[in-house]
Amino acid sequence: MRHQMHSLALALAAWAVAACAEDCSSLLQARAPVAQYTVVEQQEEIVWNIARGTNYTLQFFSVVPTFGADGNYIALLHEFDPVLSNYVGEHALYCSDASGVHKTQLRVYGREKGIPVSLIFHCDWPEEQSELENFEVFLENEEGKTLGKVAVNHNTPSAKHQSVACVRDVFMLDHLGLDRVNETLAYKHLVEWLEFHLYHGMDHFFVYTFGTVDDVYEEILKPYLLAGAATRIHFKTRPDFHRQRQYWSMTDCLYRSKNHATWVMPTVDRDEYFRVTGPNELFGTPSVPKNYFHTVWDAIVRHEGKREEDVKSITFDLYRFELPSRDELTISSTMRQAETQAAPFSRGEGKKGWPKFVYNVKNANSVYVHWVHSSVHGTEDLHISPSLGVANHYRSPFDFDEHEFPANVSDTTLQTDVVALEEALAARFQRNPREFLKYLSHKHPAPDVPESNWFAATDRLPTSWKAALPEYIPVDWFGGAAGHNLLAENGIFDQLKRDDLQMFG
Repeated sequence: MRHQMHSLALALAAWAVAACAEDCSSLLQARAPVAQYTVVEQQEEIVWNIARGTNYTLQFFSVVPTFGADGNYIALLHEFDPVLSNYVGEHALYCSDASGVHKTQLRVYGREKGIPVSLIFHCDWPEEQSELENFEVFLENEEGKTLGKVAVNHNTPSAKHQSVACVRDVFMLDHLGLDRVNETLAYKHLVEWLEFHLYHGMDHFFVYTFGTVDDVYEEILKPYLLAGAATRIHFKTRPDFHRQRQYWSMTDCLYRSKNHATWVMPTVDRDEYFRVTGPNELFGTPSVPKNYFHTVWDAIVRHEGKREEDVKSITFDLYRFELPSRDELTISSTMRQAETQAAPFSRGEGKKGWPKFVYNVKNANSVYVHWVHSSVHGTEDLHISPSLGVANHYRSPFDFDEHEFPANVSDTTLQTDVVALEEALAARFQRNPREFLKYLSHKHPAPDVPESNWFAATDRLPTSWKAALPEYIPVDWFGGAAGHNLLAENGIFDQLKRDDLQMFG
């Protein structure tokens, strides 16, 4: 009976679309707000002599003004570089406007212990200039010499949100067996993921795109942008390697969220779905609230007996699920592994895997893929039990050893959302959802540069990136003995053990 009602609902939706034809689409367009769209141009290079004839090139990948209770400053975002990091650790840099009236020393984040991602400079700025649309920031060294300037537009939407998600760009890793299925399904996964999170109370998305964007990508994003559910941040420059683009996205998203959000989900991928497993403990009810993303993070803080101002982040584990067929919603899969997933480099050793997380915007200064890297002193992470909340991670079957880690546990928790999400997709895209998902599953995004080729070009490998290599080249993927030696020679295994102990105790 339930299946018949679902089919009837989809049929009615299709009939309504056909009946409206052009009139309905024009009506929707007439009532829709203007799409929120921001273009980011990489700043011009600033070259200066830092010591005894040694020149250094400074180039910010993004500059974001932010004003409000979280602080009044302009954030200048730079890829991590050990030379620059060492320099700013020993020397002061200053910023000002063209007049030099409010000259101030730059505050630097991203040099803290852990895996480095970006160097972030805070240039304090007068609150009374918060309404300006354009800024020019002049940089000086400690001798008062002008190094150069950066120009920036203040175009982040002013709306306030409780929960925001950062959405990385889509790409295809078809050179890697482990991601071939997942990444060729990138567009299908993206539209499902956006709809699921809106359905469950996510207030807004910052969606990131790079370089040339194809028509399929535009088709997917358009209704969310026009509905005001998402803001698109487009970088004209497209770095070759997906991790570099992810680092740009998650760092930029942090500062666009300052003064505009309370909780941010920065790196939960389009094949990962957080769900509440302990509604009684968190909400005092046997059922999970439909819009739980709007309230769950505050509920977790209260459950743990903490205050919001003392919490920098909430981390959670993931269960690995099999993928369903191409025309089915990802969450319709019901078979998972028995244990939460472990990181590839520590499987079989009884170690926890790397989690995903949300952070408290006020307390985060820089972030890594799996945790907050730099935060307000004295704030803490809350790592929750899977009995309170956990993420479903839908991956291709050959992404794990099926014999050692079989997906043999039935878990139907998210199946109850399938009907509602199919109906939501039908309404939003005015297409049969099953046919639309199958269509998207055969559309492939732009390929990423092969990781093996990228790392083989040693002149393109900054020292800082070696610290993150375990996630990129685990020993059992394609690094083999050579990869093992590379990790060992750079002391990365030792660092990894230290990070594991620091993170999980």
